[in-house]
Amino acid sequence: MRERLMCSCWLAALLVAALGLACDSVTDQEADVEVQWLQQHVVPIGNADPDVPDAALAVLQQTIGDARLVGLGEATHGTTEFWGIRQKISRYLVEEMGFSAILFEAPLPNGLHINSYVTEGIGTAEEAHRRLGYWRYQEMRDLIDWMRSHNVQRSPGDPLLHFFGYDCAFRSWEESIALIADYLAVVDPAAVADITTRLENYTLEDSEYVYDFIASRRDTYVALSSLESYEITLKIAENLPPSWEVWHNLENNLPEMDIREGFNIENVNWLIEHMLDGGKVIIWAHNGHVGNWYRPDRDTQAQMLGSRLKEQYGDDYYVIATEFYGGRFRAWEYCGGNYTAMIEHVAAQPGDDTYTHLFHQAAIPLFYLDLSKVDYTLPETAWLMGPLKARDIGASYCAAEDSYYYSELSLPDKYDGIVHFETTNPTTPITFDGQAAGLNVLPGRG
Repeated sequence: MRERLMCSCWLAALLVAALGLACDSVTDQEADVEVQWLQQHVVPIGNADPDVPDAALAVLQQTIGDARLVGLGEATHGTTEFWGIRQKISRYLVEEMGFSAILFEAPLPNGLHINSYVTEGIGTAEEAHRRLGYWRYQEMRDLIDWMRSHNVQRSPGDPLLHFFGYDCAFRSWEESIALIADYLAVVDPAAVADITTRLENYTLEDSEYVYDFIASRRDTYVALSSLESYEITLKIAENLPPSWEVWHNLENNLPEMDIREGFNIENVNWLIEHMLDGGKVIIWAHNGHVGNWYRPDRDTQAQMLGSRLKEQYGDDYYVIATEFYGGRFRAWEYCGGNYTAMIEHVAAQPGDDTYTHLFHQAAIPLFYLDLSKVDYTLPETAWLMGPLKARDIGASYCAAEDSYYYSELSLPDKYDGIVHFETTNPTTPITFDGQAAGLNVLPGRG
């Protein structure tokens, strides 16, 4: 009896061990199936160089289709490949799919100088870039140069390619004051001194006064100038109160993102309707802004620009995020609650609970994946629904606190497509007037 019992136990142990091996084998097999699915369904891209054509981008004709707005995101602000691939995709959208504007995460008033340069050749690329105040990278200059070149070389009858900033979250009012004063010097010279003084006071009350002042003189000012120049000036003034509120709240640890994004959707819609005749536009911003998000904002939830665009435009808005496995990028050093310097960072290795960890296993250096037409009921694709973590690095980073710079999400819920890089490199800073360049964007993630 004892021998039979020992034999039974021995057989049971073998069975348990076999089952354990079988389970491990199934797990590995499932992982292999997921990687194989990726390898079969992603679209490999040769490189992120916007000057090198890539036949693979022809897939955008099917994936984007008739969408009138395309969001192009970045997982960090300071990665050269993210700038390159967005310019490369933008060139295809402009040259092959009839898009006619890039709306940029940059101040609305400052961006007007770049639009004047790329559309009319007013001034120089350097001057327009300097007056933007933000994104002082060679990659930004490359974008400006390409847009100007495109407009100069376009075929007769083709639309001009425009550039506009859409963001109300600008700290300096220098360009706004200058543009408003220049306009008033034409239509109401007697008002210039008072209005300029009020704006230099930098108060919410004075900014609201200036907007009301200009709005109340519409007919008179339009008759003395043009409808377009009046509406641009009024829009600049209209951006000042939310600009003040955003920075006041940031400095006082109060919710600000919903104010910012709530006004930015108004700017985007105004630009499309009043400056672009309803044309097809590309929106460049951080992943967090262009994605279909509600995100934490102090003790509240902020509806991000991409969510507002999806709500308004539905399938007419297609958004592509970027992600990377490893490499370097440029951002403010932010450790222990203090900003120090703008430096090159090396990204900490992602964990196995991240999307990029699984994308890395596909062993394709650069690829695009359309997320909008995947059958997520299949075992080999269900993992894409997550939730898993995605990188969420904005203007600052601390490698020792890397876990903070991720967001847990369902990728297909937030984006329609994704471009993934195995490795990345930092942007190249440039200088103006001998001063070192900085990122000059809002601190934190976006």
